[in-house]
Amino acid sequence: MLSSRFEYDPSKSRSNLEKHGIDFNQAQLIWQDPRRLRFKGNSFKEQRFALVGSALGKIWYAVYTVRRYKIRLISVRRARSSEVMAYEKEVE
Repeated sequence: MLSSRFEYDPSKSRSNLEKHGIDFNQAQLIWQDPRRLRFKGNSFKEQRFALVGSALGKIWYAVYTVRRYKIRLISVRRARSSEVMAYEKEVE
């Protein structure tokens, strides 16, 4: 399912699956959520962003950057309660 819009380190994707229950291939579904929320992240080395959205029946928090016009996935985890509340508030 890897779209040409996305790139990631395959070993990091496997590690993310083991730790958080979602790999980066599955995480691309978050970008299909029309209600997703985007936040600018804090990083000194490169500009990062966070996305909160629904995929696979759960709400996720994804961290990514943009490199050479591609979305580079860094990590994905289940959204925390405050992030879920922000997402649900926007959906209402």
